[in-house]
Amino acid sequence: MSKRLYPHKRVRYWYAYDIDDICALFADFGLHPQTIRKWIKNGLKTIDAGKPALVYGYDLIAYLKKNNTSNKCKTAFDQMYCMGCQDARHIFRNKIAAEQTSQFLKVQGVCRECKKTMFKSYKLADFPALRNKFVLVGVSELYDFEVPTDKTHIQAQEQNATSESMQGELF
Repeated sequence: MSKRLYPHKRVRYWYAYDIDDICALFADFGLHPQTIRKWIKNGLKTIDAGKPALVYGYDLIAYLKKNNTSNKCKTAFDQMYCMGCQDARHIFRNKIAAEQTSQFLKVQGVCRECKKTMFKSYKLADFPALRNKFVLVGVSELYDFEVPTDKTHIQAQEQNATSESMQGELF
């Protein structure tokens, strides 16, 4: 399972929480008590070594902030996050396809290393910079195949093929 980003804004600074209270805070994430025990083992401070384990709100906030920032990956303007490589990667041949929505640009490109499709959102004001940095192409030109695949028009081939019932009439 991938690492999640838990919002620290839900935690009250001056409260003390036990494991079940923390699970209730993040119930919509399906947080399991064993996950919190793993957090404690990995450095989440508890009030004392007693049972039940109690955690101050400000310690939980600090731990969540530290974990949330460590799970993020910063990308430069000319990079996108590749889900296959799990890292920021440059775009193959600097070719992107951009789709404009009302508030932002949806951009997709291909990873240089694993050739998987990557996505990123940009502000509308960044469009001139994108045009200068990248080559804007259509989605069909992204992969730049010189030889098309043999199954490009499957439905057209099915219509042209004779059916078995028509073959019986030929004899």
